[in-house]
Amino acid sequence: MSIDWPNMEELIMNAIKSFPRSPRLAELKVSYKRHKPPRGKPSSAPCVLTCSETAVAYLRSVWDAAKLELVEDVYLVCLNTAREVLGWVRVSSGGFDRAVVDARLIFGIALQAASSAIVVAHNHPSGRVTPSDEDRNLTLRLIAGGELLGIPLLDHIILAKDEAFSFADAGLL
Repeated sequence: MSIDWPNMEELIMNAIKSFPRSPRLAELKVSYKRHKPPRGKPSSAPCVLTCSETAVAYLRSVWDAAKLELVEDVYLVCLNTAREVLGWVRVSSGGFDRAVVDARLIFGIALQAASSAIVVAHNHPSGRVTPSDEDRNLTLRLIAGGELLGIPLLDHIILAKDEAFSFADAGLL
């Protein structure tokens, strides 16, 4: 079973845009529906992220490949207790060498989606997957937030055209 989140990016951007203009708290509403296979086709098995290799393969299947070497994007993958993918969303799109990432937004989406765990990924348009200091700091913030909320960060993956880096595989989680 996969979850389809139509217009998720637009919904998030509208919520973010409403913050500075309004003295009241903005509410982020995430809605999703079960994906229904075409009539006559069997439903596909759920995608289970068991290790960094399966996570990288899944991310490459949903990533906008045309932008992989152009701008830095950040994706969030929400998982249930069986590590099945509930859904994914691009939470940030930046410039040539950075994207702004708000851990509160990531965990807001994870909570609304009733996630049991998350995987975060971003790309390096330069093609080099060595983590920057900012990458390491974001990972530490996501680990701390995940521990507090009971939504562990299973991996932070950096993608490039021909390779990937896993914080979990490197022992940095």
